[in-house]
Amino acid sequence: MTTELLRGDLCPLCGRPLTLRPTVVVRSNVPYPTRIDMVPHCISCAGDMPHAQEWADLMHARYGI
Repeated sequence: MTTELLRGDLCPLCGRPLTLRPTVVVRSNVPYPTRIDMVPHCISCAGDMPHAQEWADLMHARYGI
């Protein structure tokens, strides 16, 4: 997992700097990943179950993820 910081982007819930994490897109009938994207991630909020959905909604609105 890469932990490169996004320049100037802070988590909308806790205000900590966002990191990048890989996400894999796999199409059916293909034995290998079709694409690997890097998406913004907040270690504390994305794993916090009470706030995970709220965090996901805010990130989707901000980045279109």
